[in-house]
Amino acid sequence: MTDSSPKAPKTIDRRNLVKGAAWSVPVIALATAAPFASSSQLVNVGNFRVVGDCGVLALIGPGFVVTAGAQPLPIGTQIDIVGSGIANIGVFSVTGATANVNVLSGNTRRITLTSALPANAALELRTTLSISVAFTLNATATLPTGFTAGSTAKPSGAVSSTLVLCSGT
Repeated sequence: MTDSSPKAPKTIDRRNLVKGAAWSVPVIALATAAPFASSSQLVNVGNFRVVGDCGVLALIGPGFVVTAGAQPLPIGTQIDIVGSGIANIGVFSVTGATANVNVLSGNTRRITLTSALPANAALELRTTLSISVAFTLNATATLPTGFTAGSTAKPSGAVSSTLVLCSGT
């Protein structure tokens, strides 16, 4: 014989409801705190270097070689180049990664990476200036927010020409 009487609908006991709500509060708090904690961590890109380079007279212009450290240099890294001793520091070319070159003034350029520079890869920034002209160029790299450099990184470099001698650091 089968029971044909209608069954009473299942109801949730108030005590079980309170228990379930009490357990969900820590889970929700943990889930909302996790993104905040992870976003406050800085990514260390390692010991990248910015080095001034004289180039080769009449073949390769002076400029800078930026070498990534153990981690890639991120998109948005900026390299500001400021010249002195000359009214215009020329046109800069970029080899080794993609970047925007912005002319801020006759003697200032801002180069911004539009793709990451792979770990241990080199980026060359060359100007059309000749080392047969007296000038000094200083470059400083700035990492985007959320990134930091290694303890022995070299974020600045210089190249200087005195008409006769050229040196890069």
